[in-house]
Amino acid sequence: MGHFTLDNASNNNTAMQKLAQLLLDKREFTFDPDERWIRCFPHIMHICVHHTIDKYTDADFTNVAAQWFNALQQPINKTAYLRAVQWDPIELGRECVHALHTSGQRRSNFRQTIQSGNENQSFTSDGECINLPVVQLLQDVRTRWDSTYFMINHLHTLRQVCQGITLKLSANACAYC
Repeated sequence: MGHFTLDNASNNNTAMQKLAQLLLDKREFTFDPDERWIRCFPHIMHICVHHTIDKYTDADFTNVAAQWFNALQQPINKTAYLRAVQWDPIELGRECVHALHTSGQRRSNFRQTIQSGNENQSFTSDGECINLPVVQLLQDVRTRWDSTYFMINHLHTLRQVCQGITLKLSANACAYC
């Protein structure tokens, strides 16, 4: 009997215990459910990522230098970074995506803005005109371990369109749409 890769849900513990009992009763086969249960690494990563995302706005930067460098050796100003973190950009992104997804007309207008911006060569990168992909923003789904990454990636890719969207925090909706 091999190993089973399962997430950490309690029902999987119950299933493994039951399997061990059935194998012992029906086949007289000793089966250690804890030894044969491999915890799913992507599931564990999903839990860790969401704990980090849920708490990153509470991070204590008291002992961090006033300026540090990112992976590209570009300076990051501590004050500006802390201001950005306090705005909770991930939650703002979720709210904006949610507002766009609540209306077919909003999605259509968003798509039309990308298409017309591409046609008019309104989008630039490093001073050169670029075409943005004609895609919709993706929602963050709590149960999909990589959906926050994909949501942020689409927001970043379409940032020139998204910059035209003014988020009304009190109304929880995009003024653009």
